[in-house]
Amino acid sequence: MPRKIAILYATVSGNAEALAQLAGERLPAPDRTLVVQNVADFPAERLRELDTALIIASTWGEGAPPPDAVEFCAALERPGALRLPQLRFAVFALGSSNYQDFCGCGRRIDESLAHCGAERLLPCAVSDTKFEAGFEDWLGRVEVRL
Repeated sequence: MPRKIAILYATVSGNAEALAQLAGERLPAPDRTLVVQNVADFPAERLRELDTALIIASTWGEGAPPPDAVEFCAALERPGALRLPQLRFAVFALGSSNYQDFCGCGRRIDESLAHCGAERLLPCAVSDTKFEAGFEDWLGRVEVRL
């Protein structure tokens, strides 16, 4: 049976979406079903259907999730709401080091998924506004672990 992988993004300016689309183009393989989707259109409960989730998340202002990702993030943070022992995941967090809670949204998604029992493929990757090289490194390390 093909493995089910989702590349999910939470975006403010479109950077996370562009990176998710790029990851989707570079990661497909015959033994995988792969979707690229905004977390606004992907209820957190659907994570139960996946083998792997790759999440690229921007941070809004002082560490908050982007407006479209508030519901998804709140569902992940509800204590005991989701059990995801079958899920493997990796998070690439975008943000600006000018803010006190640097990459806060992505870091909280990473922590929440771990609290739900999911297995990290990699430690959460955080990136400042010049994110291209960091993303390439993260994507290469993810690909090896898929």
